[in-house]
Amino acid sequence: MLCRLKHICKFRFVTQRLLRVNTATARAKLTFATASSQSGALRVQSAHKANATRMLNVTWSNDTVNRYPFVYLRDNCQCSECFHETSLQRSFDTVGQLNSHIQPERVDVLQNGDQISITWPDKHVSVFNSNWLHSRRLPEEKDMSKERSTLRREGVKFWNAEQLQGKIPRYDFQEVIEDDFKLFEWLQSLHSVGIALVTNTPRQPGELNKLCSRVGYSKTTHYGHQFEVHAKFDANNLAYTSHFLPLHVDLPFYDYVPGVQLLHCIEQVKSEGGGNQFVDGFHVAEELKEKDLEAFKLLSSVRFQFVDLGKDVFGEFHKKFGRLMIELDENEQIVRFSYNNHVRDSVMLVSPEKAVQLYEAYLTIGTMLRNPANQIEHKMVPGDVITFNNSRVLHGRSSFTITGESQRFLQGIYLDWDGVYSRIRVLAKRFNIPFRI
Repeated sequence: MLCRLKHICKFRFVTQRLLRVNTATARAKLTFATASSQSGALRVQSAHKANATRMLNVTWSNDTVNRYPFVYLRDNCQCSECFHETSLQRSFDTVGQLNSHIQPERVDVLQNGDQISITWPDKHVSVFNSNWLHSRRLPEEKDMSKERSTLRREGVKFWNAEQLQGKIPRYDFQEVIEDDFKLFEWLQSLHSVGIALVTNTPRQPGELNKLCSRVGYSKTTHYGHQFEVHAKFDANNLAYTSHFLPLHVDLPFYDYVPGVQLLHCIEQVKSEGGGNQFVDGFHVAEELKEKDLEAFKLLSSVRFQFVDLGKDVFGEFHKKFGRLMIELDENEQIVRFSYNNHVRDSVMLVSPEKAVQLYEAYLTIGTMLRNPANQIEHKMVPGDVITFNNSRVLHGRSSFTITGESQRFLQGIYLDWDGVYSRIRVLAKRFNIPFRI
């Protein structure tokens, strides 16, 4: 029941953001859902030692059963001798002290099922709270196989033009700066749909630093601590021209690619053009898997080489890295989509026959990316900050003409997902909102 309530809470939350329900309503519903989860907190009904398999079988108050290896329980003892209280780090010497064949002498259920006490052969006692133990239950192989049936990780919502055109989640700049719940909603949208708009931002350089400081810190690249996007003479990047900019993700030639990009519109051309296009690479990858499985397998198993050479604020640079266009995790769920035609290297580390197959797959998915049914468009106005998952959402730009009356000037900055997820977890705990990533 608790698991189901958690999923209901997450479903309601994401739906509210897509429909832009006001904060008061969202808070009320989240409070109700989390309160319901708390009232139904699971307790231990029984704990049985299965010495043959070296497992502790725990039956919960909803009659579900989870198995915990004895070696796992001893390694994760939470007493002050084994776990440092202020640093919240393990002080138990796993390699020096742990016996992989260890079995407990005694197991007791305490406090009406709120705790389990385990006495080990050396008389050391480990006490585990039921909530702590349940939150760390190990998945069974059959459950993991179910996860592998979909490309979608928990809480991630794929989208196309019909679902998101004109419906990009929006947040007010000052509210994100001042309200931690709004900050959580903004970051949660970046996790779930991969794109969000922050509006009413002061129309001056430097405002992105304020947003970044709400999360943690920005990521510096060879283009600077932050970067400016406007037409330049002798541009060292296609983004610094007024030409059409095809769909792409930024900096795929980095081993550790910047996770989130923020673009602040300070000036915008009044003439036609200069609008941005966005595509959910995860959605297109899923479409490709359904329509052309062989192309999907090729693009998720053969690396493209990416390269960037030039000179910028930190001097000359020569970046290069090889990566898959479609990157999957151990559960075969998509975690990164890397497509950038203008920095794709001419070097190909495959056979001639494989190169031909790779081109066919590349053209297939490239055509799908350009399908209007998969693209949304938004022309930013001064004060807009478009924020998006740089490992998922491709962005492009239509060409524009600079006149004496108007120019196009954006300022950009990057965040890493490590920092974003850290802030989401901290805020989720504060607001008592389940978040498992």
